[in-house]
Amino acid sequence: MKYISIGQVVNTHGVSGEVKVKVFSDTIRRFEGIRQIQAAFDETGAGGRVLTISRLRYQKDMVLLTFEEAGNMADAEKLKNIYLQTREKDLPALPEGRYYIYQLEGLSVWEKGVCYGRLTEVLQPGGNDVYTVSDGSREILIPALKTVIKSVDLEQGRMEVELPAGLLEIYE
Repeated sequence: MKYISIGQVVNTHGVSGEVKVKVFSDTIRRFEGIRQIQAAFDETGAGGRVLTISRLRYQKDMVLLTFEEAGNMADAEKLKNIYLQTREKDLPALPEGRYYIYQLEGLSVWEKGVCYGRLTEVLQPGGNDVYTVSDGSREILIPALKTVIKSVDLEQGRMEVELPAGLLEIYE
């Protein structure tokens, strides 16, 4: 069974065992309706165990969670940096042309028969996502815009792009 990280505990909050969670989603409400969640030390699922959400609330762009298994600040401290994961099959379906970050990472990025490398990271600085593409010797940053990303083929592990004029020269 494949688990996908949907957030990460970044800190404790208060003294009653509450934790702050950075959400890996375009919606902060990703945790609503989830009663139990897989907790792991890294994104591969290492050291996974199930935690039961007893309280959920929001603070700015963070989710605040309390787990039945962490009733105080000392218990919450032990959860810092863990990844919160759900089964891949439990993720909501996305509209056509939209993808989860884990689906994009690892795709080879091509333009007119030239491979620029693999998409290694999706940055989310604000207005639009930015894809980090590496060929092992250099990294380029590609804006995730409809005018740039021409097609995504998950089955073939391939993304076709049309880079803006002058973009590659920045990295030479």
